[in-house]
Amino acid sequence: MFYISDYFEFIRGNQNNMAKCETGNIPLISAKKVDNGYKDFIKSNGKKLFPKHILTLNNDGDGGVGLAYYQPVESALDTHVTALVPKLDLSKYALLFVSRCISHQREKFSHGYSLNNQRLHSQKIMLPENMDGQPRWVYMSNYLQQIQLQQIAPYFSCQDRLH
Repeated sequence: MFYISDYFEFIRGNQNNMAKCETGNIPLISAKKVDNGYKDFIKSNGKKLFPKHILTLNNDGDGGVGLAYYQPVESALDTHVTALVPKLDLSKYALLFVSRCISHQREKFSHGYSLNNQRLHSQKIMLPENMDGQPRWVYMSNYLQQIQLQQIAPYFSCQDRLH
């Protein structure tokens, strides 16, 4: 078991008046339980944008509390979402693995028991570990890549039959 805080910095979202946001091309992530948290696309409004290649974690919301999503692009986050910024250089696939492990624990949170920074700092996560007791990041990455290949392989074999 590992503390999430050992591998990620926590930065709370700052978009608090989404009704005043103008339509643009910056993804706005909210505490949704579907669609990777994407709520809308907005124009820059002077508030901090969060870097690409992070995880977002729903602190509360429409049944999505505790869900973690990988964000591949720079985005804006509402105040009900926390950015988990990796402290290490982790691959997209390792982050996807971690997001699933975090989301798997979501049942212990609810609208009345939301994720705040204090709870987040004490939150543990189960990850595969090596003989030295360190997370096996390469294994996690390879595992997710293999699953992705299994999912898309049928489309390649179908395409080969068409030619």
